Amino acid sequence: MIYIPKIYGTCNGAQNAIDTVNKLYEQKNKKIVVYKELLHNQKVMENLKRKNVECINNLENIDKDTIVVIRSHGEGEDTYKYLNNNNIEYSDATCKNVLKIHDIIKEKYYQNYDIIIIGKKEKNGDYHPEVSGSNGWCQNKAKIIDSLLDVDDLEINKENVLVICQTTFNEQLAISIATKIKEKLKNKNVEFINTICNAQKLIQKYAVELAKKMDYMIIIGGQNSSNTEELYKLCATICPSIKISTMDELLDWLKKNKINYNTKIGITGGASTPKSEIIDYKNLIEFYLFYCEEKNVFEQEITNYNQKFLNSKDNSIVYDAIQKLINVNQGGKYLRATLISLGYKLMSNKADQSYLPLALAYETFQTSILIHDDIIDEADTRRGKDTIPTIYEKEFTNKNNKIGNHIANSLGVCIGDLGFYFANKIILDNYQQNDNICKILTYYNDIVINTIKGEIIDVKLPYDIQYGSKKDVTEDDILEIYRLKTAWYTIIGPFNLGCLLANTNDKEIQKFETILEKIGLAFQIKDDIIGIFGNAKYIGKSTNSDISEFKQTIMYSYIHNHNQKFLTTLNKYYGKKNITKVEIEKVKQIFIESKALEYAQNMMNQLFDDSIKTIENLTIDDKYKNILLGFIHYLKIRQK
Repeated sequence: MIYIPKIYGTCNGAQNAIDTVNKLYEQKNKKIVVYKELLHNQKVMENLKRKNVECINNLENIDKDTIVVIRSHGEGEDTYKYLNNNNIEYSDATCKNVLKIHDIIKEKYYQNYDIIIIGKKEKNGDYHPEVSGSNGWCQNKAKIIDSLLDVDDLEINKENVLVICQTTFNEQLAISIATKIKEKLKNKNVEFINTICNAQKLIQKYAVELAKKMDYMIIIGGQNSSNTEELYKLCATICPSIKISTMDELLDWLKKNKINYNTKIGITGGASTPKSEIIDYKNLIEFYLFYCEEKNVFEQEITNYNQKFLNSKDNSIVYDAIQKLINVNQGGKYLRATLISLGYKLMSNKADQSYLPLALAYETFQTSILIHDDIIDEADTRRGKDTIPTIYEKEFTNKNNKIGNHIANSLGVCIGDLGFYFANKIILDNYQQNDNICKILTYYNDIVINTIKGEIIDVKLPYDIQYGSKKDVTEDDILEIYRLKTAWYTIIGPFNLGCLLANTNDKEIQKFETILEKIGLAFQIKDDIIGIFGNAKYIGKSTNSDISEFKQTIMYSYIHNHNQKFLTTLNKYYGKKNITKVEIEKVKQIFIESKALEYAQNMMNQLFDDSIKTIENLTIDDKYKNILLGFIHYLKIRQK
């Protein structure tokens, strides 16, 4: 089970900084830049980048059509003077608590106080940005300390001393340091003002309360976030805890640990981590647990269903061919089968396994179409194994003989065809008494038809562009392949089959078709990116096949339509058989330098984000809504 503390999420100062930029983005017809890093939060920074909001480290050469945002950590007095003296428009997003510290320091400094700031030093020797900004209000003459040992080296000349804190410093340590300072300077007037942020205290308090009941605590925040580090240290003294800044890190941790529904996991974040982000991480865990549980069932049951394909009365050649089918009809990711389960459970609100035969029939259909796909792509491996044509070629004495290759491919076609009908047989054997059998079979056949239509375009389009009369590569052509071959086959089809098994009406089915299509398009864009930039050992197939087969993708169409200066060089390698590793790297570099990769990533992220917003507003069971949302986050970060 996943738990969230009573109080979590961004403090008011961090949220104000985010809101300030978003409002300017919506209202101002000017370029927006943030002076230095807005927050120590990777996702927030990525969202800024997608809005073309740049973070800068230098205020020189700011033009009149630019508005500068001062980040929540605050800046020193010199920064404001520079902005005002140069008539640079700015918006101050400094945290109100930090602004109070600036006012106190400035007032006491000009009253001839020595200033001591209790604040963090960074690993590189610099000070935390909030501390540096505060120091800028006493002409950078404050003495900055972050440990009890530092007190021993303090040299104070003035009679009056102000001790003040970084808002996110550990409160107990700050009080201990201040107490020691007072003891050391007992003959002087020492004023200690505890400026630790109250929001930070509450976040820590409720995280600690939760940690006492948990098996694990997950703390989300930027690697450079001081308050996240403090929160992590507190929780780590109570139960096993991890500090992460990306979903990739969370997924890696989940894969390495034996987590299940009985594991009690607490999840919170530093003061720079929005509530919505913490919920996103929670949803990813919810999906991953659901997926792992379903995958375990499918992996166990597929063996039983595979064995039913065998018939001892079959001719030995046929019997051997079916064994080869069985060999490849296992070891998959089972994402599509999981979607059938999710659709069924969401719409039926039942915990039974009526969906199981349908899910495994769909996995058999997937295996069959992949066998055909491997012949089309001339692929050697699939799911980390030899493809069926490759297996047959290795059995032939002269595997390089063209006749041998032809026979191997022909047998692959036959076995793929056989798998299609085994899938149909599973459905008929298990659901012939079901009142929805006609709807289920009709929808299933529509999925198969759409998938094959997409495959036809996918095979013919590259030839037409490379050798035929079609010289324009439109984005619509590519998206049509994505819609038919991937969106329907991978996302829409399996989810809605599960819904139909649960007796869902046509209106609801059509609604999900519209919503899920965007997820399917984004899924294929991600697949194309992995196909070029992925790790061959990790994804279980060669990464040069997409390049060699002149595969048409959003990245290729972008160069063709928007950056043709790269096209001639790209076409030297794109579509080339026996392409070398060096040439593959050149193709990758072209996609990067031309901004084609960035364009594809932006389109993918927008499609995913639009889907998330739509699903969040659906009136459906929260448990399965969260799993569906977690599924989208899983697709965004998958590497195979």
